[in-house]
Amino acid sequence: MKDSPCKTGVCIDLSFDDLMIDKDMAKTIKQILRVYTENRRAEAPMQLYLTSFKGRNKNEMAKHHGYENWDINFYSEDYIDIFPKEKLIYLSSESDNVITELEQDKVYIIGGLVDHNFHKGVCYKKALEQGIAHGQLPITEYFWLNHRKVLTINQVFEILLRVSEGKTFKEAFEIILPKRIEKVSTIQNSDDDDANEQNSTLDEGDSQNVLLL
Repeated sequence: MKDSPCKTGVCIDLSFDDLMIDKDMAKTIKQILRVYTENRRAEAPMQLYLTSFKGRNKNEMAKHHGYENWDINFYSEDYIDIFPKEKLIYLSSESDNVITELEQDKVYIIGGLVDHNFHKGVCYKKALEQGIAHGQLPITEYFWLNHRKVLTINQVFEILLRVSEGKTFKEAFEIILPKRIEKVSTIQNSDDDDANEQNSTLDEGDSQNVLLL
């Protein structure tokens, strides 16, 4: 990462141990493994951070021997104690701010929480309490989806990674979202009176709180 021309940061906030059962904690770490794999394969890796890395999440990660040597920045502290506030942007579907481009000097925070919608809004609330910026990815700018769903940690990261590589957000959504999602262009639907009859679903098995839809 230190040699990558991409200096945009992505931080996975692991401060939600107390909100997850063991099964969901294991899913969280599994999604982080996918994030690490995708970043390692990238020609220009993003700057990847795990914060609040301690306790149960660290114990779960320890099952993957050798993780200490991975090209990830591990911190036991919260991100607020590591980065200047003005550099932080927490991703949350509750935010009214729509992110239209990635900024090289920012750190985008993904909530490390697999919660099956039981803890809606906790990331947004944390951002407000800490007084840091927040925003949502612009998926509804391009697609109409019948139901509000959330994306996995690794899906959000992969969207950010594709955009950092030069894709538009629309192109990144089309690449990363599961093929079985029925995506409907908002532009196409503007002339279609029956558009609201379309259905679309995400994988409920790995859903988590980070937003987007």
